[in-house]
Amino acid sequence: MQETYSIRKFSENSTVKRPKEIGSFSRDIENRIHIDDSQLSYYYLPDGDLDGNPGINLGAGLASFRKNPKVDYGDFAGLLGSIMKYEQEHGKKVNAKIISWRGLMKKLMLLPYDNRERFIFNIVVFDGQLFIQSDFEFRKYCEEQDEESLNDIQRKFIYSGYKFETIATLPKPWAECTRKEIEKRNKLEVNNIEQYCSVVRTTIGSTSLVLGAEVDCVYDYKPCDGSDPLAHYVELKTTGPLNDPTKVANFENKLLSTWAQCFLVGIPRIIYAFRDGSLQVRSIEEFKTEEIPLLIKNNPINVQKHKQNPNLKVVNKSMQSIKYLSGILQWLEQSIDINDESKTYTLEFNPSKNSMFVTLSPNPEDITTKLLSPYNEEKGGMLTEEFKAWRKELKGKK
Repeated sequence: MQETYSIRKFSENSTVKRPKEIGSFSRDIENRIHIDDSQLSYYYLPDGDLDGNPGINLGAGLASFRKNPKVDYGDFAGLLGSIMKYEQEHGKKVNAKIISWRGLMKKLMLLPYDNRERFIFNIVVFDGQLFIQSDFEFRKYCEEQDEESLNDIQRKFIYSGYKFETIATLPKPWAECTRKEIEKRNKLEVNNIEQYCSVVRTTIGSTSLVLGAEVDCVYDYKPCDGSDPLAHYVELKTTGPLNDPTKVANFENKLLSTWAQCFLVGIPRIIYAFRDGSLQVRSIEEFKTEEIPLLIKNNPINVQKHKQNPNLKVVNKSMQSIKYLSGILQWLEQSIDINDESKTYTLEFNPSKNSMFVTLSPNPEDITTKLLSPYNEEKGGMLTEEFKAWRKELKGKK
């Protein structure tokens, strides 16, 4: 039986528990997963790089860009491997009602303000927890459609983001890098395969979560004394010039999205590269995640609107987004029987059919069979056999 949840239904519970990292993992250039920090990068972009000749061109090397041949649907191998390592070290199951990816939670969180795109998520019930992942076939379809629709300019803009990450980071702390490693950054082949991911535990409203999230780099170092590394992480972004009101409004939407992305997993620092039409970096600006809600509220456009109409209420989109996510996650918990592992579910938003509601439906037998089958990457099975066997072993120890 299908259930629905309005995109205008906000919970009153806006409490948030500070995120804490419980693990991490890496993906190498061959798409192999390692439960370690081998792909962690370190921020390095001295002012001289920006001001020098020829400066920083984010379009250089596009022809050699190495694009991931695999569909980015959120394979769980690395995330579950990291959770398993944490549980083995602590001797108990991680305390979370939902296990998923930061990107999926961001989509839900911003739905009241960003509701033009369809999404389909699959939900598997296992060991008293909900595991939420993008539907592989739908993600594959979306990527194919995007690839066909992109023009050369759009491809360059997308590439520029990956290029900035390559130029602005080092594979080791600066003091441990050779001069050659530091100077060759602009000539490195750019790819979107290698990544470092943090695994974070947090609570939104009454719902505890474990989220996997790609992290661009650390600003200085990752502490090894047991203290939480989240305070050292940085999100890197690129954007165009803000030379007219429309672009300023678009940047406000970008900032809201970036805020949500960082807020969910406790990343405190965002560094934006402002590029011109020829993809030359013109300036670098740093934002603190916690200050972005106030920046958006005090946007000159919003201030001017309020002056023209004092009765116009400026909505705190950040707070409303938290309240929305709190509500929809609680609804999922109440709607799904966590003791029945024979069923799987689809969570879908399709604005072309119903732009005001998210739907939750039990999956038909064939999809459930595929999701619950032995893990085989995109061919079937959401949860790895190793993880399922570990949870069975852990239960037996009690």
